[in-house]
Amino acid sequence: MIGHSQQAEATDRKLKEKELKALQARDEELDGLFERIYEDNVSGKLSDDRFARMSRRYEEEQKELAEKIKALRAEIDKKNSQSMTTDMFISLVRKYTRARKLTPRMLNELIEKIEVFNAEKVDGVWEQRLRIHYNCVGVIEIPDLIPLPAPEVSVSTRKGVVVNYAPSTIAG
Repeated sequence: MIGHSQQAEATDRKLKEKELKALQARDEELDGLFERIYEDNVSGKLSDDRFARMSRRYEEEQKELAEKIKALRAEIDKKNSQSMTTDMFISLVRKYTRARKLTPRMLNELIEKIEVFNAEKVDGVWEQRLRIHYNCVGVIEIPDLIPLPAPEVSVSTRKGVVVNYAPSTIAG
């Protein structure tokens, strides 16, 4: 799962870096265009009014590009830090691979939060969805391609109430 997640992250990072390079190239191109219209204005090939309109349009586009470039750099930095936190998560999971009992310390180290959804009646049986957000990596999506063995787990929580564990896919 981690390998699949890291591969998807690497692909996404490459796309963002490619987009960043394209934006930076356009920014440099706008600098060159601005220089040319300035020279054309000075030499009299371009009227002052036309120069003002074109330069204003180029400046607005450069301002938008600067904002997009800043946002993309922040996203790329975030992706890089997430890959480091994925490594941290893997080391945490390895620490608890042979655990026999779930302790509060383990939960605090591994899980950021758990979302509990309203119970729904499906085919006459009440089901309740949970979404677990793990520290460092967020929600882990388990692909449907590989059939995983589904453990049969039933827990009696109080008189007359039995909780069954049924793995499911990520709820949107």
